[in-house]
Amino acid sequence: MISLTDIPLVSSERWKFTDLHKALKKKTLTPTVMGWGRGVVPLLTHAPGHERYGDTSLWDLNTAQTQDIKFISGSTDVNIHAVDGQMLTPRIIIHVKTGDTLTVNEFLGGTGSYWKNMVVQVHVEPGGHLYHHRIITESAEGIATIFTHVVLERDARYDAACVMMGAGMVRNQIHAEIKGSGAQCALNGVHLLAGEQHGDTTITIEHQAPHTQSHQTYKNVLTGSSRGVFQGKVHVHQAAQKTDGYQLSNTLMLSPYAEMDTKPELEIYADDVKCSHGATTGKLDENALFYLRARGIPLAQARSLLTMAFVSEVIDRIPAEDMRQSLLSDISQWLSDHV
Repeated sequence: MISLTDIPLVSSERWKFTDLHKALKKKTLTPTVMGWGRGVVPLLTHAPGHERYGDTSLWDLNTAQTQDIKFISGSTDVNIHAVDGQMLTPRIIIHVKTGDTLTVNEFLGGTGSYWKNMVVQVHVEPGGHLYHHRIITESAEGIATIFTHVVLERDARYDAACVMMGAGMVRNQIHAEIKGSGAQCALNGVHLLAGEQHGDTTITIEHQAPHTQSHQTYKNVLTGSSRGVFQGKVHVHQAAQKTDGYQLSNTLMLSPYAEMDTKPELEIYADDVKCSHGATTGKLDENALFYLRARGIPLAQARSLLTMAFVSEVIDRIPAEDMRQSLLSDISQWLSDHV
């Protein structure tokens, strides 16, 4: 059985849109070992920002409970599948050595009612480059809370893409520390939510060195009574002159019963920076729909075509052709089922 003592409450500012405590109260779960083993690896015992933000108790819970730790220093795929009644607490540690380029693909899914409380530590050494893809297809009753911490040294690059096509409740939390001059961090996502699914993306990017870049683009498509959350914070420290930070969240509301909560933030202490953020929420363009229908395209197909065009901007940034084609096929199937 699990204890709800340390589960964040909606009274916490960064958890006010996601009631994890309420969702977990309905479940009977048993901590389960996946079989990775623990080994001797460098665990960060406290999450970044635990003193400043006070929203990191799930990281501490993972540290206390995990018996499944995977250390990655080469390109690989990681599959984390849960079944009914399980509580999984895996930790993934990704280390990119100086000058190396790695691709790590995470596939998260499951059947039945469960909870995954994951922590992912990423360290990219000078000149290293990591492509990090996370594909989420959780069950309608599954819960996944994922906390990713990224450290980028000089001239390091981190290119991440998250595609969510299934989620009873998902909290995808990312904290990136850009510590070295010339480092770049790109975070992209497509969230497709239907029924009563709940998808929460909460991001903090800290620019701690000069001449660094960050880029966030998230596309959300909501149908049914689903709820999406995007909280994105860019923190530019005083030493981080010549920072270039960009943040954008776009949402298509395909149902009058869906809800989107968006909270973009900039906190800037340097005086020579270029930072921007934006957020839009709206329906499909009626003029574009009319144009397609006037050329004999049925309404459902027209809606699907426009929605695919909306999300493809993010998918097109994934460099691996086989991954792009697989995701486009899965997204097309999701659209045919829900749009």
